Formats: sequence, structure tokens, C-alpha cells
Amino acid sequence: MNFKIIAFSILSTVVLSSCSDCLDCQSTTDLSLTVEYYSNGTLDSTSSNSYSGEGYINSTLPTSMTSDFSSYLSPVSVRETCGDELKDINNSTVSFETVTGDSSALFKYSWSESWICK
Repeated sequence: MNFKIIAFSILSTVVLSSCSDCLDCQSTTDLSLTVEYYSNGTLDSTSSNSYSGEGYINSTLPTSMTSDFSSYLSPVSVRETCGDELKDINNSTVSFETVTGDSSALFKYSWSESWICK
């Protein structure tokens, strides 16, 4: 009988502690895109655009300066986050940079996601 009570207590502790490892996190993102256009290996022109809004970057980034940048943010600005991911973003700002392109144009992206978790 005591074994069942001890096992139940341990199981309850594990379940309750794993539930407390999750929080609802809301994000806002500042996104900046600079495109450098090249002609014959020489910088020809530069264009920049930026956007700030609720949500976080979904799986793609804008490929045009005329894009509606808001469509590149997740439409859900609050998500439940747990475990290691929660430790990484909990009440912090995470910054990213990436560059893509070829000899005719370089797309330089930078964005920061600010997370508030409760």
C-alpha cells in the first residue's frame, strides 16, 4: 500500500513540475531588409525597408522590397513554449542576421524578436 502512495506522489510531482515548465509567450519582431544591387561587380544601388509588429518570423523571409512584410510574421503572436526553447526566449530579445543572393543582388536580413512569457 505504501508503495502505491509513494509511486503516485512521485508521478504527481513529475507531472506537475513538467506542466510548470511551459509558459504562454508573446512576441514582437523588428525586421529589416537591405538589398544591394550590383552591376559588373560594382555596387549599383541600395534599397532598405523595415517593419515592426506582433508575431515572429515564420519559415520564410521577404524576397521583394515591395512585399507586405507583415505577411512574413506568424499571425499568432502568442504561443505556448516549453523546456529548452522557453529557456532560450523567456523575457528576452533574440537577434538574427542572414545574407542571401548572388552576384547581381545581396539580400541582407536582420531581425530581432522580443519575447514576454507569462
